[in-house]
Amino acid sequence: MKMKKLLITIWLTFLCFMLMGNVHAWEIPPYLRINSGARMWFSNLQGDLIQPNRSKIDFSDALGLSTERLAWEIFGSLRIDNIHVFRFRAEPFTKYESSNGSYQAIRDFRFGYDLDFFMSPQILFGGNIEVSALSLETNVSDAIVGGITYNYNEKRTRAVPLLGLHGTFFPVMDSIALRPQFSSRFGWWNYESLESWDWEIAAAVDIPINRLWTWGLSGGFRFWHNKMKREVDTVDLNRNGFFLETTLLF
Repeated sequence: MKMKKLLITIWLTFLCFMLMGNVHAWEIPPYLRINSGARMWFSNLQGDLIQPNRSKIDFSDALGLSTERLAWEIFGSLRIDNIHVFRFRAEPFTKYESSNGSYQAIRDFRFGYDLDFFMSPQILFGGNIEVSALSLETNVSDAIVGGITYNYNEKRTRAVPLLGLHGTFFPVMDSIALRPQFSSRFGWWNYESLESWDWEIAAAVDIPINRLWTWGLSGGFRFWHNKMKREVDTVDLNRNGFFLETTLLF
């Protein structure tokens, strides 16, 4: 994807210039509590629609979907009493389409809570719980599998819980101007007809604007899996890809 390469190049070039600047993120005061931002996720879709007869309709081969799509997300969080974090994240609408009318549409709205039970100047570690209002809509048009032609539309919205862990490492590097950080987050759920897990790893820098505001830039890789039973089929989805993210902290 040309756009993906261009944006990553611009981000890395900008980061190099900022690292040689004269601002110091180490001077950021400890009362940063609110952040919000947006993410561009260069996602790649894989998976199947599992039929009652156990045949599988592949998204790429059988439906002919364009599996690469730029997914947009917005998010925000509120930190209270230093260790409690309430989070919101939304993927308003992402649609993977084919030329014959088949598509897979995804909407995802999440509310979460983090408990940071270990904190030091360089390490943050804790547990997290999330509840996602996940909507999966699939339109199958003239898909032929095993000599059978499938035509149907199926949609289901379901609450998806996730339990997991998260951690962040802040290396102390006095020779550079900004505060770098490396983080990872994982969430998982598997019960009855619902299976889901979400994992990501990222590298970021904080760029102080003044004593109250800080701008953050990050990039990383995410893997997302969801398997949900619906009335007509069972949808088994995998998405992965690199992302770029910008945040504003107060």
